[in-house]
Amino acid sequence: MKEVKLNEGQLDPEVEHLIDEGLEALKKEGFKMTRKRREILSLFAENQQYLSALGIHKALEEKYPTMSYNTTYRNLYDFVEVGILETTEYQQEQLFRYNCDLTHEIDHHHHHHFICTNCGKTILLDACPMQHITTDLSSVEIQSHRFEVFGLCAECKEESKDSSS
Repeated sequence: MKEVKLNEGQLDPEVEHLIDEGLEALKKEGFKMTRKRREILSLFAENQQYLSALGIHKALEEKYPTMSYNTTYRNLYDFVEVGILETTEYQQEQLFRYNCDLTHEIDHHHHHHFICTNCGKTILLDACPMQHITTDLSSVEIQSHRFEVFGLCAECKEESKDSSS
């Protein structure tokens, strides 16, 4: 995943709104509001892509050199539990992004993602493969499913072509 940096400047009002929604959700669940949590949320709100725990930790370590990787990871999983972040796994690494329900990029309908393996950008897929399964599953109870497509987005594909020329 591409490196992200902590923005120390003025944030876009939409980004501020996402951060405030996340902080409010944490508060409702009894979590303390800390500057570190706010800044973790700001990284997700500004970047709107999947990010790794290590990428988040690296973005924060200059400002918080004593913050452990475990603290970063624990906060991310708290955010997942509260419903602020969603997670997926790629090549045995957990990746996180703002929950689509909070970003208002969808109107709360069932969906899946294309995920760029280089930058973490996501594209909503407009179809669900469950509708095409012909296997008889009537004797089981499906509780959930996940379908994700991994590859290079158009920008990263172009960069990859340019660098190999």
